Amino acid sequence: MPTLTFPTDILPSSAMFGLQSNTESFTSPLNRATQTVERPGALWKARLTFTTMSLQQQRRLKALLSALNGMAGRVYLWPHDAPIADIAAVPVDATMVLDFLNQSYQGVGNPVVNGTITDFKVLPTKYWPASTLVLRAGEYIEAGGELKMVTADVTSDAAGLASIPVAPPYRNAPANLAVVTLDKPKAFMRLASDVWEFVSTPAWRHEAFSVDFIEVPQ
Repeated sequence: MPTLTFPTDILPSSAMFGLQSNTESFTSPLNRATQTVERPGALWKARLTFTTMSLQQQRRLKALLSALNGMAGRVYLWPHDAPIADIAAVPVDATMVLDFLNQSYQGVGNPVVNGTITDFKVLPTKYWPASTLVLRAGEYIEAGGELKMVTADVTSDAAGLASIPVAPPYRNAPANLAVVTLDKPKAFMRLASDVWEFVSTPAWRHEAFSVDFIEVPQ
């Protein structure tokens, strides 16, 4: 089954995008001291709620949900609360930067992964505008097919390099020179249930309709 992409022109009236972490707690039977273990496998969850759509949008949304065939299908979905990082919305200098080590050119404003990840909670990147606040805490990025939230403000250095603290940690290290997506960074998701229901009237007005998604690790 091909992976679908959620339509860019069907916008929810409200969107919930959150994280389901994977931890385990141990409580001592002697003194009730608690230890918590962080495990890999945190998943993004989303709930999109629709209250106003045209007839054509209603049909297209129902067609997409039907095509997913319950939890069997897969869809690329981005956080509707923050579809684009601020830096991506600002015109940047088109100056070309030469990477002598990799013998390649790249335009400023198109950041990529810089080398190999050693800390899966920090993404090394390059090709940012020099000495600039490039990302703010709470924004989203995508690299290596995984959606991440930036956990602290990020300022590039004089060479356009930036280390981005992210959550949740990477499951798989993105390849060197993989593009860092700022515009509609996506998660690989499925429906959270095999059932969806859409109630409408003969005048094609519909009641508030919500649909839940959960990330699928790759």
